Amino acid sequence: MCGRLSNSYLFLFSPLFFFATFSSGESFFFLFRITSSRMHPRSSGQGLFPRYGGGWMHQFGHVYALQQELLNPNAHNWFRAVELWHTARHEGVAMNSQHFTSILRQCVEPAAWEQSLLVLQQMKRENVRPDVVSVACMMAACAEAGRRQEVEQLFEAFEGKMLLDSICYLALIRVRAESGCPREAIAAGKMQEEHNVPFLPNTFELLLEAADDADDALYAEVLARRMRSEHWVPSHKALEHVKKLCARHHMEDQFRPLVEGWEEARQIT
Repeated sequence: MCGRLSNSYLFLFSPLFFFATFSSGESFFFLFRITSSRMHPRSSGQGLFPRYGGGWMHQFGHVYALQQELLNPNAHNWFRAVELWHTARHEGVAMNSQHFTSILRQCVEPAAWEQSLLVLQQMKRENVRPDVVSVACMMAACAEAGRRQEVEQLFEAFEGKMLLDSICYLALIRVRAESGCPREAIAAGKMQEEHNVPFLPNTFELLLEAADDADDALYAEVLARRMRSEHWVPSHKALEHVKKLCARHHMEDQFRPLVEGWEEARQIT
């Protein structure tokens, strides 16, 4: 019986064996590693992603803070956004379209077009469908960088899948106009009008410039009357394009009421 008792107590007193064998600091660290690995597993519960150490409450707070920063509408640092993206994937945070859109939005101003396309590839891998805002951000980033081919490809890829918005058409018009193809820019503007997508002020500006470059006075008149009906006032540059078209085609009488109204509005503002 004594033998059985000593055998049964052997496991209970096993920590004393480690203390006797190693120094006190080493044995404590060894036991802490065993205990902590049972209390705080190394996986997040979402596949093989490692989890954040420090307990479940600590992990919850960390993930919540990560989510908040990922979706911060005031963030304007695409590099930090991508860094957060990698951190979120490492922590096992499930990414949805809002997270990806937030990253894409921050890629527009610095013209980070390559990163935008990489984000699109990742969305495809994770079966996350881009929405129209995501597509607009990608096209705007490519347009900001002067990447006409990529803008055209994105437009063609998503045109039949969703109703593209004003930003998407603006990006298409911009790259066509800036690449020296004013008639193609006008064609994009007419397509936008056919789909009943509203024009932005910058859309009118680019199309008036394209009409001047293409020597299309009739389309410029259509744009000018539409701008007046929608209460838009052109910039000084756009107004100069209209005046040049008027002079070339001897259409001063037709445009005079519009031009004078714009000039008065510009003086008031």
